[in-house]
Amino acid sequence: MPELSLSTLTVAIGSMIADREQLLARIASEPPEVDEAEPLSEAVMDIDRALGENADVYERQRQGNRTYPAYETLIAGMQRA
Repeated sequence: MPELSLSTLTVAIGSMIADREQLLARIASEPPEVDEAEPLSEAVMDIDRALGENADVYERQRQGNRTYPAYETLIAGMQRA
């Protein structure tokens, strides 16, 4: 399997964080029965799992290129306050 570039991983991670934040906002604004009808919480957990997998790949790739920030710093800068 070809390795993804750090640039591609950064874009993918940013997209997942944005999707996760949108889902969390939707969960917070909807009545509980909506989350039961649509498995929104499961979607958040799927994104969290994918972020964890991408974190491992990102950090391995970053070992040879320290111009990219550590994963924790990267996601902190992408998350809304």
